[in-house]
Amino acid sequence: MNRNSVAKYLEILEISGCVELRQMGAAKVFYLSQRIPLAAILGFTKEGIVVINEEGRINQVNDRFCQMFELNQQEILSAPISVLPQNLLRVLTSPRFLDSPDEKAEQTRILRMDQYDWTQYYKVRILNTIFDTGEHGQTVIIEDITLEKEMEERLRINEARYRGIVEDQLEMICRYTPQGKITFANDAFCKSLRINTDEVIGRSVIAYLPPESVSRLQAGMQACTPGSPVWDLEIKVSLPGDDPRWQHWIYRGIFDENEVIIEYQGVGRDITDRKRSEIELLIKSWAIESSVIPIGLSTLEGIVTYVNPAFLQMWGYNHISDVIGLPIEHFAHGNVDSLRSIFEIRQTVAREACYSGEMAGLRRSGVKFNLLITVSVVKDTAGTPLCLIAYFNDISSQIRMNREVQMKETAISHSSEGVAIICPDGRISYNNQSFIRIFQRLPERDLYGKQIDLVYSSYPQLEGKREEISDSLVKKGSWTSIISDITEDGKTSIIQIHLSRSKDTGGNHLCTIFSALDITEQRMIEESLSMMYHHLEEAIEHVSDPTFILDNHRRVVAWNNAMAALSGYSRDEMIGTAGYRDACKRFEPGIPLLADLVDLPVRDLIRNYPSVSRFGTGLFTEAFLPSLQNGKGAVIWAKASPILNTTGRTIGVIQTMKDMTNWKRITEHGITRETS
Repeated sequence: MNRNSVAKYLEILEISGCVELRQMGAAKVFYLSQRIPLAAILGFTKEGIVVINEEGRINQVNDRFCQMFELNQQEILSAPISVLPQNLLRVLTSPRFLDSPDEKAEQTRILRMDQYDWTQYYKVRILNTIFDTGEHGQTVIIEDITLEKEMEERLRINEARYRGIVEDQLEMICRYTPQGKITFANDAFCKSLRINTDEVIGRSVIAYLPPESVSRLQAGMQACTPGSPVWDLEIKVSLPGDDPRWQHWIYRGIFDENEVIIEYQGVGRDITDRKRSEIELLIKSWAIESSVIPIGLSTLEGIVTYVNPAFLQMWGYNHISDVIGLPIEHFAHGNVDSLRSIFEIRQTVAREACYSGEMAGLRRSGVKFNLLITVSVVKDTAGTPLCLIAYFNDISSQIRMNREVQMKETAISHSSEGVAIICPDGRISYNNQSFIRIFQRLPERDLYGKQIDLVYSSYPQLEGKREEISDSLVKKGSWTSIISDITEDGKTSIIQIHLSRSKDTGGNHLCTIFSALDITEQRMIEESLSMMYHHLEEAIEHVSDPTFILDNHRRVVAWNNAMAALSGYSRDEMIGTAGYRDACKRFEPGIPLLADLVDLPVRDLIRNYPSVSRFGTGLFTEAFLPSLQNGKGAVIWAKASPILNTTGRTIGVIQTMKDMTNWKRITEHGITRETS
């Protein structure tokens, strides 16, 4: 064969997709294409797959795709893509995909399909494909991500609600839709209005407000924006047979990612006592002297005129004379953030005649703390402003506890490991969403307050081990096992379970932690790797060149007969061990152990092993070893390459060695004759 014939043949192989071409300077280097027949994976994937040729007709389609869109496989094969659902067809014919500048690029898009009274979400990936005939086409891979979208939406709403409660930290809580329908009310809210929780859900929030407060609430709702989502309102509530009571409410708008209002949340507390104190303050100034709540009075200009002992204790002063006559800005003690907060409070009071909120404070000693502050304008009976009164509450410990609870709750709820907490009486007091996802056979989604027997009875492998679990928890304090199950869609699920009993400082049973981990994918990967190594082992047995394969832990998984003959170490001695280095010592240093060098940086490779060359991901070397062939010596050529899976991750290394002595002699003899 001459060079032209080889070049033409390689061009044909490249066009057919059997080889890949890489340009290295003026040289063209050809590699075998790493391809998997598409027909081999169509039936073994949970994604829907459809293959479209360049004429716009359906070439191949799997059952999963037909199930997703309720299509008949026989009817759509060889049919034009116009038979596909319109939503999907618009994605496939989008200029974004048709005019892609990179023909090898993978295009991805999220497809939403509304069917009957529910919505499905699909992740669509389009890959440019070359068929065995050399024709071009597209492979469309569709994954159902409806559950992920629903979980993301629920998580976002729950986080928004939880954040609103934690940030405001007041007593009465009520949430309602933009139309005014109440979606949630806590016990404090219901008790304040003397109603049952079941009666308030679904009713209009306006029904529980006095007429004079309705217009102010509606004005706040209309002015609520993502940039200014909070407003406050004081209302006067009159209940039959009771004195009027005052409540202070902080309302917050909750928006989605598109800045569309989802609902409103109101957090309020009863301020009747404060109102009464304001009235009594005009008559008896000593009424607040013994109050445990830090209270301060100032002029309308912000000059301190009175503080009670609790105020002095909070800020670290010894006597009232230390603070009388000082501007309220003095209590920032030079802290820029505190000064800014005081300035904002003064502006709000000047505009709205009241303020309530949190701020960071700095004691006289320099210690930082958090406080809840409420400022109001005191008026006489004629409505003339007299002074300002401020109430303080040190909430530092409360904020720290809330942050700790929030961090722990967030960590557990986002964990991929299923976790449930079981009380000593067998009731489930907490479970995260992963626990529900892993135990799919559970008849109920809400496990709070349910007995753990519900989980045991849903899985026969647990039901039959109740006594074993109980005895192990009593004697050892823990129990671990692995169970398997067949899901509703016929797939195997493997679950690793661990129960551990916790005790308090007195040694009493506190709770039992039930943790579960879905290891199905891990087991499948292990089985796939084992099968792949088995096939590789069978394949290299038929290779005449000495060859061996290592896994990621540098253990020998394949050692063919040629390698055994060359090294003197049998297959049974090497499989499953890391003794390949001892077997290859006779070839060093002339032939370094390339399998250990595939991950070495190029700079270190050139500096330490100048005889080794790298081409692509593989390493090559050649050397004359005088100890081989009974002392006559032999020219050995060696190559090592990483073994990659479909995701490009390295899962092993293969090294091959070849005796090139005869070839070298023939080549040198031919060159000598030609020179002669």
